[in-house]
Amino acid sequence: MKTDLCELRSTLQRIRGVARHPEYRTELFKRKPGFTLIELLVVIAIIALLLGILLPSLGRAREQARKIACLSNMRQMGVAVSAYLLDSDYRLPPSSCHCDDPNEHWLFILSRYTREQLLFQCPSDKGNDFVDWNKPIDDQKDARYSSFAVNALLDPIHYRYGARVNRYNNVNNIRRPMFCIWISEAPDTESFDLADHIHPESWEGSVEYAKQFVAWDRHKKNSNYLFADGHVDGLTFEQTYQWPGTCYWYPEAAPKWPETP
Repeated sequence: MKTDLCELRSTLQRIRGVARHPEYRTELFKRKPGFTLIELLVVIAIIALLLGILLPSLGRAREQARKIACLSNMRQMGVAVSAYLLDSDYRLPPSSCHCDDPNEHWLFILSRYTREQLLFQCPSDKGNDFVDWNKPIDDQKDARYSSFAVNALLDPIHYRYGARVNRYNNVNNIRRPMFCIWISEAPDTESFDLADHIHPESWEGSVEYAKQFVAWDRHKKNSNYLFADGHVDGLTFEQTYQWPGTCYWYPEAAPKWPETP
């Protein structure tokens, strides 16, 4: 019996000695389980798939946030113009394509009638060349006033209505102010360098031609519009201008077309 116990003790000591040997430990370390190449590729593929699903959603969410910020900004313009009209006998501020004094620009005028800071650049507008109002405007011929443009048909004077005070500059004379656009989003093109108004009467019923003067797709085939009554709406361009059909641009006829478009 003692002999068996001695042999067992001796065997255990030999096993312990081998386990303590560096080469044995290295062998054990090598035998630890890990990722195979196929498993690693599967994990990478799953991560790529998840990113492919999530990134477009994040992009859409960012654009939606920009659109809401633009919409909110234009709503503040609407609040400001409603307050301004009370001080101007219901006449809208003029466009300022030949503006020399920043204080004459209609956005500066409106900024005095709201507590919120009005944005001159829509968050979705990718253009970089905007007027620095702290420098002489004449030295910035290739710059834009803002991301927005006013409807020239509502200016104080417009040749369509004769060389006299334009009666439609007064919102009380507009056929249906809630259907007449006053401000639209302007595209990032050279035609809007030091300009801030559009001429719908020059479009002659052509949707494709008219789209050159409005940032109709700035918000995923959609754009924001401020109407003469102060409300804002996000619409496709065709919802505002489609011949024959709807036209939200002519103050004497909106939402219809005038007799001589």
